[in-house]
Formats: sequence, structure tokens, C-alpha cells
Amino acid sequence: MNLKGMTVRELLQLPILKDASLISGEEGLDRVVRYIDIMEVPDIKGWLREGELILTTGYSMRNDPGLVLELMEELRRADAAALAIKPERFMGGIPAEMVELSNRYRIPVIQIPPGIPYIDITHTVMEQILNTQAALLRRSEEVNKTLTGLVLHNKGIQVVADSVAELVQAPIWVIHKHGRVIVSSPADAGDPPAGRTKSWDVSVDKQFAGRLIIGKEQLDELELVCIEHARLVFSLELMRRKIAYDTEQRLQGNFFEELLMGLPLSRQDAENKGRQLGLQKDWCWEVCIVEGEPHLFEEHASLPAALGELTESESAARKVKSHLLRQGDRLVLLLASPAVSEPSTKQPVAGRTAGWADVLAPLLDSHSQIRTGFGGKAPLWEVYRSYVKAKKAMTIGCRLDKERRTFSYDEIEMFDLLLESSAYVGFDAFTEKKIGKLSKYDRDNGTDLVPTFHAYLAAGGSLIEAANKLYIHRNSVKYRLDRIKDIADIDMEDTSKRLIYYLCTSFYLLKNLE
Repeated sequence: MNLKGMTVRELLQLPILKDASLISGEEGLDRVVRYIDIMEVPDIKGWLREGELILTTGYSMRNDPGLVLELMEELRRADAAALAIKPERFMGGIPAEMVELSNRYRIPVIQIPPGIPYIDITHTVMEQILNTQAALLRRSEEVNKTLTGLVLHNKGIQVVADSVAELVQAPIWVIHKHGRVIVSSPADAGDPPAGRTKSWDVSVDKQFAGRLIIGKEQLDELELVCIEHARLVFSLELMRRKIAYDTEQRLQGNFFEELLMGLPLSRQDAENKGRQLGLQKDWCWEVCIVEGEPHLFEEHASLPAALGELTESESAARKVKSHLLRQGDRLVLLLASPAVSEPSTKQPVAGRTAGWADVLAPLLDSHSQIRTGFGGKAPLWEVYRSYVKAKKAMTIGCRLDKERRTFSYDEIEMFDLLLESSAYVGFDAFTEKKIGKLSKYDRDNGTDLVPTFHAYLAAGGSLIEAANKLYIHRNSVKYRLDRIKDIADIDMEDTSKRLIYYLCTSFYLLKNLE
């Protein structure tokens, strides 16, 4: 801990120096004196220290005025506190060059009366410095005992923050590494201002965890001592929170794994267990599955960390608790949202209106090697249904559109119903009747007429959109459409039949393409 001494201004107020005169360097009066030494040799290079007060008669400089300039340069380089000089005997006065450099470098030059012994000055100054340090040490121990006691007695991070704010007489904030306010004092202080603050890093397990911000720019030595202790105490509090969070995540993970396995669990059992883990029964849940190349989901990969951070910060803003599960080469996000309305009043509850898909889209879209499925909202006890729908959204969506990477179950629900109903109705025969000639031509000739027809219909009859989706020129799409007309005798202009052909081509792609 760096305990400072006394300022040059305070030094000049000591009785022993009541007859001393400040010659120059007035702007440096707030420099801090930590040490005091006597110089009567010409070469002091490498001997000076930061915060040092030098006493001299100028004996070593009596025959060489250039040494005066070298002395001032050395004092500047060492960031010394001041120069106290008795010039009468050997120098005859303070050289103008010394005064000029003293003012330029803001290093005070003090003229001491010749009758004051050095020992009286050094003894008095060191006594004051040691007394100051002793007082700071005593106060430091008191602050450390107070703040540590709050942690040991589990008073809570808000009580710690209030105590620190009182000690430094300024508002404080502890900011999470992702930018949100963990705690502030006063509690309703809001976000810290853009300026007029000072900040310090707070670490947990030698990792950056957040930042302690003080709402003023200048702090005295005692306040700096308080800050050092506060950083340690906040580190302990954040460590405690991390341990609790990790434990909660493990328990929640086990619970969600149980739910996603589809094991029989009554609504009452699910709500009771969820409540024990801090999950409110009226929250809505939506499952998001993210799959991709295995290296994207390794332990220290950036994607899981980024998704975890975004999910955590958004959940905190919504005042809910979401969860991220690792399942081999994929991630399963269980995304919570507050209730939309109260059953009795039907009035909207304050909260975010943007859906989770919109929140996650920028991050997910920035990774071209992943695909994502959203399963739609469900209550906690039916979250397994959202999980199954998320898998279907991704599987069916990728078959219908190999270029897209994000799908929701709402978009493919009709096709899911189509596949399920095909086991009970003759949709295979109907599809063969409508596009059998096209599918046979593709099989015999290795062409892609059915996928082209599907892309054209999905694009609403736009040649340009279909060409972009298929990565071919629009003229190639037009040529293929002409071949489709010739082979299957299909009227492209009959809008009433487009839905039929769209369903048939979709069904064919879902049933036949891997």
C-alpha cells in the first residue's frame, strides 16, 4: 500500500521552517514529501527518489554554475518534491537559472535561514511523515476491519457499497464486466456519469470481473486507502456471487435436462422445483437450439461465451433467469420472458417487447457455420414441447431452404403437420400425380427442376429472388421454368394452383432430400 507523506505546503507551516522563504516553484506546493536527504556532492545522478526533499548549501556547485541546471534536471527526472537551500555561504544567492527551471518544472525552491541546523529539519520532517503514515495505517486497519466484517457477517453488497460511499463521501458504482450496474450507492443512483469520476478494476480469480467507479475526480490519501480495501471486499462479494451463481446454474441445468428428456413430471412438481431454483411459474419459456461445427462449441470458444453473456444481460433486463445447456456439439438455450399480462386485469406487464429471436439475431447471423431453431413459447412444465419444436424447425427449415440458418417453428408448422398427416392420407400419391413427371426427370437426368420450381413458388413468382436463392442467373431460372412447363404441362400463370404446387414440392423435398 503506498502511504504518502506531507505536502511541501504543509512542510512550510512547520515551526522549524517559519523563517524559510519560498523562492520559486509555487505551483508545486502540493507535491508530496516522502523522504528527506542532504546533498553536498556534485554527482547525484541515480540517487534521487520520487517525493524526495533535498537539503543543500550549494557547496558542490560553487565553482560550476552549470551544475545548477543539472541538479534541476535530475530533480525533474526523479519527480522529487522540492529543493531546500542555504545559499549565503557558498553561492551568494539563488541563481536566476534555478528560479526559471523551478517555475517551469513546478519544483519548489526554498531558502532556509543559515542558522537552522540540518538535523533539526530532518528530525522534524521525518517525525511528521512517520506520524502521518502511522495515522494512515491505523485508519487503514479500521477501514479494513469494518468492511471485512460486513462481508464475514454476510450483510450484503448494498450495505458494503453504502459503507464505502460514506467513507469516500461520494456516490459509487460497481459495474459488471458486461456493463450493467451490479450495485450503487445511493441505491437509486442510476448509471454513472460520463465524466468527473475515477475507476478501478475489480478481479475474481485473477480475471477481470467489473469496475469500481467513484463519483469524484480527486481523492485524498485516506480515501485511496479506502478504495484499496473496497476493491478487495467487492472482489470477495463478487466471488461469493459467482460461487452461488455457478451452484444455481448446475442445479438449474440438472432440472432442465430432466425436463428436456421428456420424463413424466406433473405441472405442480415442475412449478415447485422451479420455484426452489428461483424460476417463477408465470414465466414463458422458449427453447433455442444452436448447432454447427464442433470447434465452435469447445469449452473456450467465443460463441458459447458470447451467447451466455448476451443471454445473461438480456435476462437481467427482463428480470428473469434464462439458462444455457451444452449438449455435445450444440447449445440449448432456455429463454425466459415475463408474463405478458396479469390474468385478472389483462393489463400489459412492464418489460421488453422484442422477442428473443430478434435479440439474438445479430450475434447468430454473424456466425455463418451455425444453424438455429426456435421452438416457440411454452410454460415451464411443457418446455419439452418447445424443445421438440425447435429441433423440427431446424431440421425441416434446412431441408426447405439450405441457405437460411435461422428458423422458427411458426414458419414450418404447416409442413410439420403435412408430414404427420401424410401417414394417414394419400399425400404421396397426390404429390406423384402433380409433380411426378418433374421428379422422375430429375432422377433420370440429374437435374434440379423440382427444387427450382419450389424456390420460384417460395419467392412469390419472382425470378430475381429465386435466382438469388439458387445462386444462378435469372435467365437460368427462366430456362428451367420453361422446361418445367414443357415436361409437366404446368400453367405458371394459374395463381389458384400455386399453393397446391408449393405444398407438393415442399412435401417432396422434405421426404426425399437429405
